[in-house]
Amino acid sequence: MRLFRSASCALLMTSVVLLNTSLLRADTVQQFNLAEMVQRADKIYRGTVLSAEESTVQAGGGQLPVVIYRLQVDELFRGDVPLVKGVRVVELRMLGKIKSVRQGNLQLNSVLPRLPKLNVGQTYLLLTTRPSAIGLSTTVGLGQGSFQILQRGKQETAVNEVNNVGLFRDMNTQARSLSAQGSTPGSGPIAYSELAQQIRAQLGK
Repeated sequence: MRLFRSASCALLMTSVVLLNTSLLRADTVQQFNLAEMVQRADKIYRGTVLSAEESTVQAGGGQLPVVIYRLQVDELFRGDVPLVKGVRVVELRMLGKIKSVRQGNLQLNSVLPRLPKLNVGQTYLLLTTRPSAIGLSTTVGLGQGSFQILQRGKQETAVNEVNNVGLFRDMNTQARSLSAQGSTPGSGPIAYSELAQQIRAQLGK
């Protein structure tokens, strides 16, 4: 019982620490349109994942699992990204998978939402949050702010982890018409060039 209490406290402490960081505020799991995501993003860029490394970070008297992604930035819309040997490389530190705690027939699972996973070699357009006090960030709206870039014939398309649902909700008519190219009204992949154009419009560029 003492071991279970200790493990329970550890999991609870982890949840409390995470819930007090900027990356997991209550508003990060609500549905955002593109304009709202751009407004909340600290950095916006298109990049290819060079590596993904599991690590830990010290927080609240314990160790939290993290995944460190390094991406080569091909197109920068907002934010500062350092040059490494003439190439822009960004490091994105995201929360890793928190293991469940089990004691006998009882099991405690983390109630935190699933964070996006980036695949090495894949290209994404990411809208990321400002790093927290312990250096962690995520994509705005979790899977909403992570767009996978795919080549379809001669055209590049972009789709986020919620199939672009609500991406242009309550935005102008032109933007709403872009999402109608998807498999259902208001959802589905769109041309990357159109997504980039809409982001620039929101940034006033």
